[in-house]
Amino acid sequence: MTVSKVTVSLDPVVADRARQDVAEGRAKSVSAWLNDAGRARVEGEDLAAVLAELFDETGGPPSEEELDRARRRLALAEQR
Repeated sequence: MTVSKVTVSLDPVVADRARQDVAEGRAKSVSAWLNDAGRARVEGEDLAAVLAELFDETGGPPSEEELDRARRRLALAEQR
């Protein structure tokens, strides 16, 4: 996997939690912890976009079939 190095500034509470999770084995490194957090945000935004599109297409909450279609689309997006 190719990575991009960046410098970040974190609130002290966030930095402390990242270090704590590393020390307790819940993350390999602070970088991995931040990458996981970023990935979760991206996936959440992707899900929100798919749901908004479904609402636009159907005019209301998605049916189970529409939710299944959204899950399949998200799974394909995660593979990229």
